[in-house]
Amino acid sequence: MKKSAAAPDTGPTFRQWLSGVDDDRLSRIIDHRPDTAWPLPPGIGALAARLQLRASVARSTAELNALQLVVLEAAAALGGELHPVTAPDVVELVTERLNSTEGTAALDPEVVNRTLDELMDRALVYGNADRLRVTTEAMSSLPANWQLLPDPGGRSAQLDGDTARTRIEGLSPRERRILDTLVSSGGFGLSKDAAPDADPERPVPKLIAAGLLLRVDNRTVKMPATVRGILDGTGVAPQPLLPSPRCAGDPALTADPAAQRRVDDEGTASGLEVTRLMRRLITVLGDRPVPCLKEGGIGVRALTKLTRDLDCDDTTVNRLICLGISAGLLGRGEPDPAPANDPGGDLLAPTVDADTWLAKGLASRWAVLLEGWSRSTWAHWRVGRTDTRGRPIHLLSSATEHPGLPDIRALVVDQFARPPEGTPLGRTELDEDLRFTAPVPVSRIRPGTVDDIVDEAAWIGALAHDTATTPLRALRQRPAPRDSPGPELLAAVESVTPPPVDTLIAQGDMTVLAPGPLEPELESELALTADIESSGLASVYRITEGSIRRALDAGRGGTDIHSLLERHTLGELPQNISYLISDVSRRHGTLRGGPALCYLRCDDEALLLQVSQSPGAQKVALRLIAPTVAVAQAPLVQVIDALRADGFQPVAESATGASLDLRERPSRVAAEPDASRPSTPADPARTREVVAAVRRGEAAQDAARNGRTATDNTGRAVQGARTLGVLQAAARANRTVTLGFVDGHGQAGYRRVTPVMVSGGQVDAVDETTGETRGFLLHRITEVILDDD
Repeated sequence: MKKSAAAPDTGPTFRQWLSGVDDDRLSRIIDHRPDTAWPLPPGIGALAARLQLRASVARSTAELNALQLVVLEAAAALGGELHPVTAPDVVELVTERLNSTEGTAALDPEVVNRTLDELMDRALVYGNADRLRVTTEAMSSLPANWQLLPDPGGRSAQLDGDTARTRIEGLSPRERRILDTLVSSGGFGLSKDAAPDADPERPVPKLIAAGLLLRVDNRTVKMPATVRGILDGTGVAPQPLLPSPRCAGDPALTADPAAQRRVDDEGTASGLEVTRLMRRLITVLGDRPVPCLKEGGIGVRALTKLTRDLDCDDTTVNRLICLGISAGLLGRGEPDPAPANDPGGDLLAPTVDADTWLAKGLASRWAVLLEGWSRSTWAHWRVGRTDTRGRPIHLLSSATEHPGLPDIRALVVDQFARPPEGTPLGRTELDEDLRFTAPVPVSRIRPGTVDDIVDEAAWIGALAHDTATTPLRALRQRPAPRDSPGPELLAAVESVTPPPVDTLIAQGDMTVLAPGPLEPELESELALTADIESSGLASVYRITEGSIRRALDAGRGGTDIHSLLERHTLGELPQNISYLISDVSRRHGTLRGGPALCYLRCDDEALLLQVSQSPGAQKVALRLIAPTVAVAQAPLVQVIDALRADGFQPVAESATGASLDLRERPSRVAAEPDASRPSTPADPARTREVVAAVRRGEAAQDAARNGRTATDNTGRAVQGARTLGVLQAAARANRTVTLGFVDGHGQAGYRRVTPVMVSGGQVDAVDETTGETRGFLLHRITEVILDDD
């Protein structure tokens, strides 16, 4: 009698392997795959199912480096998706292929073994050294035509894209049909002409000689990924670099504190300049909010006007607006109060949080901008291009929003933060490190995006001389993106920012030098009294007649301005500055107005008569009621504006004669919601909770399968009415039990619970898996399983 063939040894299933791992490995799996742990899985079966979902597997493979992907591909190439393979075979294949590849350092087999363990910690490979399997969907989750593992003969034997296209165009119709057939069949084929001694004039040997096919064995051929990408229209995917000593971290590199200090100085200067420009932008938009287009973008004319107001280029304005939105300092909506010439619709204006930001110290303001930049989703560099319909792309339109940009930015800047302090990373090295560290995400990044991110990082002070600044290192070391700067970022920014000063150096050429960052209140008053001429860590302001008049219009008196400058000036205030302040303040405010709807008073009768005859006086119905007093039929603010338009310089006063600031309150809107997706860091407490929940669920299912039922103190099985007594006793003792029950749909199930109350034909119990309180009808409970002590 013929014996039946023995079933092939397929090894343990994924669920069986997962149920057999220890708590340490299960914790590492959950740490690497946190998306599978919420909501809490009720047991190993549910966790195993989640770990094999393509979406979850794709997120995990996207986090692999080049070496991990090579090892995963090698296990799949040996058939690990279909049957068990051995770890020594995987190690041999990887070392053989990589060590024969030009430009790749020799790999130690022990490194490959450690990489296999890392893949097991991500549940992408499972089993043991003698029976390894590749998790379902692991290879399918990779981009089309993906291949890192070199084909036999090394990477030097493979064609580049241009050469492959040229050779494909020169094929005969029969040879082209063979390639088209292989594309539709997955890239592999069987042919008797695959043997080395086959007739060289046959199509298959010709294709092998041209490099368009690769010989696997005497009967099998394989199409290279480059050729497959050309034929199926997906294109030639950029091949990430294979491991090199420098990508893995060069131990010869050491920290250079002196270089790091120079980097921090330059980065701080750049960051504080951005902070100054943001302050100026908030002031400009508070006075004159910018109208938005119908789709929410900002028009070209509005941006052009802002470039003139801020005295900077278009790119800087685009960066500032996107940064302000991301940091919560700017928003789009209906501002309060509405501007005088409100065009209707949404306007770009500062948010209510902008006032809090303005009151902070310089270091805190920069830290807020850095945190906002790290989570920005705005790709402002797309402005000026055209969309798929051929229309120009506007700033803040949907075409400039990229939800995945925070992840890409984090990936790029992490490469700069990896080397020791003071170590630069050139653009070529950056490209190589990215292609090794995260090859899958990098293959999806649009050309030029990395350069745009690096340039923006240098603009905001996160990078300088291609080196990470101290604030950037702190930014990348925090557990997760925050809505506001954390203590580690604030400490790093304060360590590189010069301390604020309250001393000014006034000079005879009408300039005032601030030798360092000013205290917020002093900075605000000085900006009102003088025009900034040169910004930086040390700033230069110029006092002019117009700047003094601006301060006087805001309600400051000549004595107030004198007192401010004398109190903070090192040495005596130059006479020409004192004379200018006295002269302008003497002429300014000779006219006095009050809210009596309203009045004007002036000791100079001739001046008041001249004012009453001006065009502005006619608009507000101003008339003399005494040689030194006039009244108007308009609010005081309108009278003041009308007379100033005629060249007069009135000021407002209160009932006690004190000067009033009648400037309109800056417009403010609500902050826009943050569109970024902050990543959730691994939480050891959360991991322990998930592991415990999985083990509890598995224990409950095991108990149900073993058929254990509740027993009394004599060891007899509890039946019928005794079940109620056991549940009541468990409630009194706060004892955890496992309930077997049938739900409303007739489905049997088990829950590990702690009874709280048993009454009215129902058991109220806390579900140990979810922590929620649930009710179970007594007549639906089939068994009660007491946990072992």
